[in-house]
Amino acid sequence: MVTETAPGRIMNASLVIPTHNRRDTLTRVLATYCRQDHRRSDFELTVVDDGSIDDTSSLFESLEKKELDGSEQIPEKYRNCILLIRQGWYSPPSRSSHALQPVFLRFTRIVKSGRSVARNIGIILSSNPLIVFADDDIFVECSFVKKHVESHSPDDRTVVMGRVIHTRSIENPFAAGWKLKDINAAFLATGNASVLKTHLIDAGLFDEGYSVYGWEDFDLGVHLKEKGIISVKKRIYGYHYDPPDHSLEPERVYEKERERGFSAVYFYKNHPLPWVRRFTLINNRPLQAAVRILGCRNWFLSKSKISAFRGILRLLIRYKGYFDGVRDGKRHYMIDRPSSRKMGLIKDR
Repeated sequence: MVTETAPGRIMNASLVIPTHNRRDTLTRVLATYCRQDHRRSDFELTVVDDGSIDDTSSLFESLEKKELDGSEQIPEKYRNCILLIRQGWYSPPSRSSHALQPVFLRFTRIVKSGRSVARNIGIILSSNPLIVFADDDIFVECSFVKKHVESHSPDDRTVVMGRVIHTRSIENPFAAGWKLKDINAAFLATGNASVLKTHLIDAGLFDEGYSVYGWEDFDLGVHLKEKGIISVKKRIYGYHYDPPDHSLEPERVYEKERERGFSAVYFYKNHPLPWVRRFTLINNRPLQAAVRILGCRNWFLSKSKISAFRGILRLLIRYKGYFDGVRDGKRHYMIDRPSSRKMGLIKDR
């Protein structure tokens, strides 16, 4: 993996940010884009609301409503799930003494369709040649946009991967330091990455078969690599708000990991490669058996029991949810069954 690339000519960027039921966090995150030291006319935000029910759309009521008039090159399948588009210069309410400069923002509300569809719609609606991916819970440094833009040239074949630092503080996210858990060896991780729009379209965009959380960016990374795109690591920082253990509901942690395990099987189904099998742990039977014995009948989902052994049990919740999802995914996609061998689903390439 390459670690350096020469900066090229400046181009305009579109930042694609999918969101779902994170209204308050999103408001704080958007404020960090209003403090960028990059020229405001050279980038835009494309926020795609994937069926939120927490009144996220009210944040953007001041923006002008845009009607689809048929001139946009939007596939019919996406037109059918777009409920609302608003766009204009946006500035969130400030919680600090720092002045916020308005940024051009396009807000799109869609029916609940999943992260892949949300990002694909964001990419298609974006008007600039460079796509920068970020999330609705990642706070970005003031030089975030500028560094991504300066890392590209109009004809490069590069994915630029920034660094994501996990933080427990939503009030002061930038105080967090680098930790071992912040290591990310992914070819493409959509919390902090950029790539030319033409390469994304050429690679087929995000696979919309990922119906639940997890692995869709890894999947697209495989396709980009197959197209001859290289991945470059850069010191471009985003700070991911990771709520403290005591603020998390055990059931939500379990269900999120269960979705990720289910998607891991779909990832392996699409790319039956040895490294995918090892990385996703989907065939690590000893570990799966140990976790299922320790987590028999999901006894750990009791809030009172979690409070006593929070750290250890949180890890157990994550692994149990993940491997339950792997089990469900194998059943759904017929992995490890005789019929799957005929389909070639469990034979590594």
